[in-house]
Amino acid sequence: MIGATWKKWDLHIHSPLTHQNNQFSGASLDEYVNKLNEAELSLVGITNYFYFANNELEQVREAIHSNGFNIKVLGNLEFRISQPNKDSEFINIHCVFAEHLSTTLINDVMSKLKVKNTTQSNGAIYCEQASLQQHGVKVEELMIDYAELEEHLSQNFKRGIDYLMVACPNGYGGFRPDVTEGRSLALAKEIDKFGDFIFGSTVKDRDFFLSGRGSNLPPKPVFLCSDAHTMQSIGTQHSWVKARPTFEGLRQVLIEPEDRIQIVDDFVERSFQKPHFKSITLNGTLFPNQPLQFKSATLPLNKNMVAIIGGRGTGKSILLDSIRSKFPNNPATPGLRTVDAGGLEITLNQGDGSEIHFNQPANVYSYLHVSQGDIQHVSQKPDELSKEIKRMLGLSEVTFDQAQTQIIQNCLANYRAYIDYRNTTDSQGNKINDESYQQSVISYNVELMKTLTNPQNQGLITKYQVNVQRINQINQFIVQCSNTQSNLKQSIDPLNNHISIINGNTLLALRVPFVDYSATSAALQTNIELSQQNLAALSQENEAITDEFKKQGINQDISSLLNKVNECQTHIDLASNKLKEIGERNAQYFALVSERVAFAQKYQVYLSNQKSEVNNAFTKLGQEQTTWNQDQNALVKDILTDINIYGSQSFNPEAFYAGLLGCLNGGKFRGTASQSSLHKLQQTFNVNSIDDFFKLLKNEKIILLPEYVDPISLEDFCWQSDYFNQAGRFELLDYLYKPHRIQTYLHVNAEFNYKGKTVDKLSVGQRGTFYVCLKLATDPFGSPFIFDQPEDDLDNDFIMKQLVPLFRRIKKYRQVIIVTHNANLVVNSDAEQIIIANNESEVLSYQSGSVEDGTINETDSIRTRVCEILEGGGYAFEQREKKYGLTINR
Repeated sequence: MIGATWKKWDLHIHSPLTHQNNQFSGASLDEYVNKLNEAELSLVGITNYFYFANNELEQVREAIHSNGFNIKVLGNLEFRISQPNKDSEFINIHCVFAEHLSTTLINDVMSKLKVKNTTQSNGAIYCEQASLQQHGVKVEELMIDYAELEEHLSQNFKRGIDYLMVACPNGYGGFRPDVTEGRSLALAKEIDKFGDFIFGSTVKDRDFFLSGRGSNLPPKPVFLCSDAHTMQSIGTQHSWVKARPTFEGLRQVLIEPEDRIQIVDDFVERSFQKPHFKSITLNGTLFPNQPLQFKSATLPLNKNMVAIIGGRGTGKSILLDSIRSKFPNNPATPGLRTVDAGGLEITLNQGDGSEIHFNQPANVYSYLHVSQGDIQHVSQKPDELSKEIKRMLGLSEVTFDQAQTQIIQNCLANYRAYIDYRNTTDSQGNKINDESYQQSVISYNVELMKTLTNPQNQGLITKYQVNVQRINQINQFIVQCSNTQSNLKQSIDPLNNHISIINGNTLLALRVPFVDYSATSAALQTNIELSQQNLAALSQENEAITDEFKKQGINQDISSLLNKVNECQTHIDLASNKLKEIGERNAQYFALVSERVAFAQKYQVYLSNQKSEVNNAFTKLGQEQTTWNQDQNALVKDILTDINIYGSQSFNPEAFYAGLLGCLNGGKFRGTASQSSLHKLQQTFNVNSIDDFFKLLKNEKIILLPEYVDPISLEDFCWQSDYFNQAGRFELLDYLYKPHRIQTYLHVNAEFNYKGKTVDKLSVGQRGTFYVCLKLATDPFGSPFIFDQPEDDLDNDFIMKQLVPLFRRIKKYRQVIIVTHNANLVVNSDAEQIIIANNESEVLSYQSGSVEDGTINETDSIRTRVCEILEGGGYAFEQREKKYGLTINR
């Protein structure tokens, strides 16, 4: 049983057996019921005046049955009361009888009712065919007193179980509820109170009887009917009713006069295409090597609201867990049981009638599923809750700009290379990249050169020395050109490979030209070749200088002398070049320090943007959506009424200092009885807020060391080697500047207020309430919503005052499936389908139906089972009916 679904009803329709105004032209009952079937009517109120024809209801039912149709029949008697309306028209009222009453029984009771008409001698006339014929009275002349009618019916039947009364406000015989004065107003009020529901004709009638008569009067459902007296009129007017086509279903409409009936064809629940799980095919075991299993069956599901109930261990939650197990892309909270429901198959109706069958071990479908433990898992962990809020708002975890991340990584790598460069030593332990060391090399060789010259050889040595210096310069230039050629190839060839991939993309609109460096490389090669020619010329000059020594008769070991000059000059040139290189590297070092400052500024902007994204996403969530109707927009607005979400930069000092300690020499910050290591760190670095953190990154002087009177900057601290372990300053800089490390202690959270309270002031139940509200607000319409035992994690006040009304509204736009022990969620949410779980000898089975299945007195009806299984079920039913002014003896 799929529960309550929308079907066509016509509670005021005459048959070919009607006494008055019979225009069926001799049509047979077979022809009549075929016409009912063509009109797709599920329930009809076979109507006659004052009494039925002999076995009228049974004859119509038999014709329906013999033709194989599934149309339910209730009896409807139409009466004319003796009190006229303000237009002097006699008012019509109706009585609709339950299906368990036979035509004979109803007629027997009516035959004992005196009508207002009398005989010539003022004798009584009774409401039956024999009495009318005896005294020559026509049916169309009959009148009754409505109070006498009600008294007579109540003495013989039970109102609400055997019959219900109907009032007619408009048209011929209407009681005119819109009159404003005198006896007509008084009569209208009495007739209003008299009727359990209304036969109306317009949406205006519906609105008036639902909410237009004042808050002290209960709303009443309005039915649109054909009042057909001809074959042609059948199906021309009808009502759409969401209930089982039974008298008990009719009672549910009285209890839910707005949501269970529509008198137009175009309403949300018919027009809105709502994807929903159509059915579940059950079969097989649920856990390896365990006997627990499903009884083979196909369980149809209502597309509105399904409530699954049952005793402990009967298979309620395990059914939902089995559904979830079929969709690995919708994983459960870690730690929850894993169900292996290989024999379970789910059929999804996509809303337009097309279906998808999920019968594989891993299926892909996005729907909203809240299992037991999900809310508690998220709501007790602020960071987890923040991540979930962002996800619900459609915000992915946006990482810091990849290009900027690469820049800071390169910066830190280059900084490390610079420190390694500064600390490089030769075999004698000399720091060769230190300015003072290179200056000493120059000074030594200049002095040594002076010892090699005298007045006789000074001119030639000076000339030789200049040539050697020139040769060294040219050789350095050749190396620069060769290195540049190599760098060009290494840099641009991979770039051209990427361009080639882009040009091969089918989305390419304009071909991207390759980077051509051939001219640059050729120019470099020409410079290398010309320089090599210059080297050859300089070598010839030096040979000439050697010959000149000989010509001048300088009596020295010319070869040794010139080799020493060459050696000294080379050392001087190398040291001079080194000093220039050191100067360039120092400039790069200061630029790297400045890059870290620039990074800090960019990271501040990144955090600010992250915060704004959260704010903007929540603002957008509350904005009216043009693709939604007015009710949908109002629904989301109502869900968000008590919620405010905003981005907040979150800095965790404890996490920050714990990580910081691992980057430093712990011995310098060893804790004492009066002061912990982390407290010492805090006193040293003075980072207590986000602003302080960025001051540290920007090299502002906030670090306090006992060795210094004044505060120092982070870069100054990095040169204090005693404060570092073997990894040195690099681990500290990685910790402070690499985005993935910063995320461990500084990030943007999605914070929220619920009912004006921050998360730390909310109970777990209130956090869960917020979580569910946001879940629904961010994904309100479309895919199914499955919720396992909401009462476990939510405030009871919220369940009664907000969740129940929310379910009643949202189920129009999405399927809602819940497991619950809470009677209010089942009864007051007016669940269309109730599934009762059973476990017999480890075999799980499910009974399905709706509240109106069976009468209220049947021991095995769905209503009775709800009262047995759910604590407070009976009270919930009673309170629901009292709310709508329905007081029916049971």
